[in-house]
Amino acid sequence: MAINIYNRLRRITSNQLYFPEIDGIRFLAIILVILFHAHGYFVAKTPHHFADGPANYPLLETLLSNGDRGVELFFVLSGFILCLPFAKQYIGGEKKVQLKKYYLRRVTRLEPPYFIAMTALLLLHLAMNVHSAAEIVPSWLASLIYSHNFIFGRTPLLTVVAWSLEIEIQFYLIAPLLFKLLSLSLPVRRTALIGGIAGIVLLQWFFPAPDNFISLYSFAQYFLTGILLSDFYVSQSVTTSFRNNVWVAVGCILLAAILYLPIKTHKDYAQESFILASRIAFPFCIGLFYYIVMKNGAVKKIFSYKFVPIIGGMCYSIYLLHYTIISGFGRLSLGWRVTDSYLVNLAVQMLVLMIPVLAISALFYYLIERPFMAGKWTDMLMGKSKAKEENSK
Repeated sequence: MAINIYNRLRRITSNQLYFPEIDGIRFLAIILVILFHAHGYFVAKTPHHFADGPANYPLLETLLSNGDRGVELFFVLSGFILCLPFAKQYIGGEKKVQLKKYYLRRVTRLEPPYFIAMTALLLLHLAMNVHSAAEIVPSWLASLIYSHNFIFGRTPLLTVVAWSLEIEIQFYLIAPLLFKLLSLSLPVRRTALIGGIAGIVLLQWFFPAPDNFISLYSFAQYFLTGILLSDFYVSQSVTTSFRNNVWVAVGCILLAAILYLPIKTHKDYAQESFILASRIAFPFCIGLFYYIVMKNGAVKKIFSYKFVPIIGGMCYSIYLLHYTIISGFGRLSLGWRVTDSYLVNLAVQMLVLMIPVLAISALFYYLIERPFMAGKWTDMLMGKSKAKEENSK
């Protein structure tokens, strides 16, 4: 029975190859994002005063406050997954990727569940009178074409998390051009990618984008890291050495760095220098950590364990819906008070909110998103239509 449930919920891939550790990485990223928003909602909205507070738990608070780094984890993974067939073409000499099929896959895989989710959120906002129709409908239309930030200069009204999907689309459009770097010789392409990652961070540091304008410019280093990762993966670089158990310890250190490296601006000059160095190191830490997950048997086993890849495979549905679910159910649970401890109440709220987030998202995933994962779902629909026409004759 467990195997049957696993197969029913497992992500469908276009090439029929499934790597559970990849969904394990998605699990890490989406859990961080959920915890980030649940924590932020609790801190901002709780009506209670406690005997202790966030300052009493600095490591935990830093971890939860840095949960938005799950988005950067997704960006690196997107760069890797999208680049992989191109890397196999340029480096491995495999069949040429058809750009028409590449773009069609993006549309047929992502657009239907996105359109359905955003439309459902629009109807929910209208029903609850959160915003007026004159305000929310233009915002909905702008989000549907992934241009909300360009048009309005602010995050989408329906769900703030949709801003990152606009970044993803910007990358999808230019990605095939960037992937051509892999057609260069090994030293040239890796020098270009490593230099490009560090160079973009420096550009962002000295020429930051306006605060109210979010674009690919502010996150390009993570997608380039994904491309670099695909280069190492297809080239089978240093694969054998990564089987050593010492890389388990290295992976733990890298995960701690990913979660705790200071990459936010600080007014102190000495701190600023360290933050710049951390920003340059940050994408490389993610890339190396991913390579360990994919190449070290012990770490791979952890990220492939039972429910971990199942939840990770639902990450798109969870990402689209979790913010609204946290806001909706949080209004019902924030009045609860369990002891006088901030930590206990925070843990209770996290657990209480996690249940509807996973349950509702899993239902949406199974009924809406997963059917569109089949690469030939349009052909399947056409086949069913033809069958009905023949039966009706």
